[in-house]
Amino acid sequence: MKFLIQVAEKFKTVKTLDLGGGFFVPMKPGETSMSFDDLEGQLKEFKTLRPDINIWVEPGRYLVAESGVLLAQVNQVKLKGQTHYIGVNTGMNSLIRPALYGSYHHIVNLSRLDEKVSYEANVVGPICESGDILGHARALPETVEADIMLIDCAGAYGQVMSSRYNLREPAKEVLIKLDQ
Repeated sequence: MKFLIQVAEKFKTVKTLDLGGGFFVPMKPGETSMSFDDLEGQLKEFKTLRPDINIWVEPGRYLVAESGVLLAQVNQVKLKGQTHYIGVNTGMNSLIRPALYGSYHHIVNLSRLDEKVSYEANVVGPICESGDILGHARALPETVEADIMLIDCAGAYGQVMSSRYNLREPAKEVLIKLDQ
């Protein structure tokens, strides 16, 4: 926003500044949510400096990132050297973000929620690509074939960025409506 204010000074006819999107969504343990109070304060400060300019913001994935998860069934568990691998029945064809730009998605074993963590494992998909990794070094309980894994915060870019890469069907999209 401050950068755009400086640029707008060079263009006296500017009526609107689009601040873009991508409001912060906490993904990793320990990250905190964005403060809308802070954002409001910054926007008010800007409007005080330049009341003649409209401000646009695009909330982007903030609206839907936490609204979806990817569920996958474990189909392979192996130890290679000192590294544990948990293979699941879907991968980068259903959620490309980890492979494409290293995004972090929290992963839990739903079948063993009450069990203690016993090791770190890489959670990998079935596509024969070195990048088909949904999560590196995830702390998980002892995991066995047929367990159900949950990959969190897949709502923003799961289905819309999925593909039939290597002729693998992406995970199905299911909407769960809760009666209130």
